Amino acid sequence: MARSKEADVARLYHLQSSNVRSRPLEPPFDGDLQPLRFRTYVGSARTALPGRDFALDAPLGAALERRRSVREFALRPMPLTTLGRLLHASYGVRGLRQVDGQWICDRAAPSAGGLYPLEIYVAAQAVEGVPDGLYHYDARAHELELRREGAAHAEIADLALGQEMVLNTNVVVIITAIPFRTMWKYGQRGYRYVWIEAGHLGQNLYLVATAMGLGPVAIGGFYDEEVKELLSLPAEEDAVYLLCIGQPGPAEERTGR
Repeated sequence: MARSKEADVARLYHLQSSNVRSRPLEPPFDGDLQPLRFRTYVGSARTALPGRDFALDAPLGAALERRRSVREFALRPMPLTTLGRLLHASYGVRGLRQVDGQWICDRAAPSAGGLYPLEIYVAAQAVEGVPDGLYHYDARAHELELRREGAAHAEIADLALGQEMVLNTNVVVIITAIPFRTMWKYGQRGYRYVWIEAGHLGQNLYLVATAMGLGPVAIGGFYDEEVKELLSLPAEEDAVYLLCIGQPGPAEERTGR
């Protein structure tokens, strides 16, 4: 089978979004076009989350030393506080600060211009106090917004190119992006920043999960449009990264992989 030409398209974008002295930087769009900085789903059933803190069980050095991808999980009940702390410590709002004269909701991950183009969705199963289903994380309110009832792990495993390790995880964190939140200010180069920030958030989730004794594993391969349909995402929002987080299975606990 002939190789795709998509790699050439990626290189073209890289060149066209490069900063060069002979070309002026793109100016921001008109201020009236700046998109909303938070996604909420009005009318959705909400679940308030505990664990709005950074009370992790291991120091940063220990989490860095133990951080690794886990691919075997044992499905056991997860306390709701664990899920709440995982989300808040990774990407929750921890306060307000000024950036370029505007007040922003500060988080534990860096973001170009403090614009935070990412959103978090959670597929939950066997989480105490939360029915199995798909949820959106409202980082300001520290609440889950119900998007769809019923376990979705088997469907996600299929959409993630058949990766069955998804099946026994408590949560699948689906990171989505609204690129125009960043591109509004930074133009074509802003699209690069969105993917960089997804990496920041992914590492936060890895380290927080590890500090709490959980096992994380990241997934970059999935059917994009089908994941978008699963979440019923608006046109301007796309899935960019999946992370499974659950309780390590016996083999992982023995080997410490």
